[in-house]
Amino acid sequence: MVFEITGESLVLKEFFISARAPNCRRISSDHDEKEYKFRTVISSSNMFGETAVRLDGFSKWKKEEKKSIERLLKYIDPSLDIFIDGSIDPGIEKIKVSFELPKPWEEERWVEHGINIASQLQMKATRDSIKRMIEKVGKDELRILSELEKLKVVDRNITAAMVDKYVVKDIEVEVEALVFTFLSCGPEFLYDFDHRQLPFPLFSSVLSKILIEIGTVLEHKTAGGTLSWKEVKSLSEATGISASRISKIVGFNFSGSGEQNIDITASLDRRKIAFLLLCLQDLDEEFKRGDINQEIAYFALIKSSLQV
Repeated sequence: MVFEITGESLVLKEFFISARAPNCRRISSDHDEKEYKFRTVISSSNMFGETAVRLDGFSKWKKEEKKSIERLLKYIDPSLDIFIDGSIDPGIEKIKVSFELPKPWEEERWVEHGINIASQLQMKATRDSIKRMIEKVGKDELRILSELEKLKVVDRNITAAMVDKYVVKDIEVEVEALVFTFLSCGPEFLYDFDHRQLPFPLFSSVLSKILIEIGTVLEHKTAGGTLSWKEVKSLSEATGISASRISKIVGFNFSGSGEQNIDITASLDRRKIAFLLLCLQDLDEEFKRGDINQEIAYFALIKSSLQV
């Protein structure tokens, strides 16, 4: 049977496939000779018994590659499970399944998503425990899965107290918030934290990563105007950057979320991004050599950003 699997939840897709076919041959978008590999798997399954196949990232395959696989699918023995990550030709007989991620502003749906992941792991998690976990690691289903798997060693019944005790707050989540404050407010970001406590190399690393993402968004974003959620999603698919991150970059504010994101792309262009990245590289090297201390590094960054 052919399964057309859509949606953004990698975790739920994995659970679905693993439950139906624990031993599954993979063919992904970065493999060469995909049609040949697919034919080989099909032939071996016919000779030695059923072997499920999953075609990862099918929507990102080249058009010719997809067409060649779709032609073969019409002649596949229905007893063989084929899991396709992406949409396929409407004319092919298939079962459609979709595993969507909650939208970034859907707080309660994220809690339900976390509870569902726990259930898939044969665990029970209270609503408060998942809320606390999201506060610590963010709305990241892979991190939530990882933390639940760790907690499973302690107990299958997860409480908020367990999360407080065993789950460490992801410092990168906090640093990312500070980076966006810096990009939006400049010098004012120094008021939001004790810069003597946050290692400059860590802040610099996260800032560099986000600047590169902003540059990627600028390459794909059309000029002017506020983006709709549909356009944010389209940018996410084109760049591979999460929709929630793009929302922060382009200033999309979710209704009822209380967020006040500012369009950072309005004040940054490729020249400014390149300047800041070179500045960060120089400051990192000076810091590592011991030529400057933490406080000087932050203030030098502020000064350089005002000169752009």
